[in-house]
Amino acid sequence: MKMKALWTVLPLLIIGLAAVVLWRGGEDVPTATLTLPCADLVAGCHTRLLGHEVSIGLSGPVKPLQPFQVWVKAAGARKVQARFTMEGMDMGFNLYTLRADGDGVFRARVTLPICVSGRRHWVMAVEIDGAVAKVPFSSDL
Repeated sequence: MKMKALWTVLPLLIIGLAAVVLWRGGEDVPTATLTLPCADLVAGCHTRLLGHEVSIGLSGPVKPLQPFQVWVKAAGARKVQARFTMEGMDMGFNLYTLRADGDGVFRARVTLPICVSGRRHWVMAVEIDGAVAKVPFSSDL
């Protein structure tokens, strides 16, 4: 009788454990989201996010499969990440964690995948301590 009870309870324990792992490992919900139109990402764009001055930019030619640099100035930030998406298209996993340099600028070397449809219109979502700035831009061919 004890074995039957064990086989009844064991699946429930596994499901419960899986639920806890998924809940604890899920992404944090951003506390603020804004869209930041930016005419020249190489020069950088500026905004206020959660009361902090933020500058976001790119260095180098922005072409698919060619590395370039993303930089973010966000005084006092603890965690900065960038993700690249296209509207209505799955572009795979491309999340980058930016690291602070000696000048307090967060940087990462990133590479865009190729869009098989030939589209070049991207959205860079920069998450700074849970707040997200979405920056639309176009890549070079």
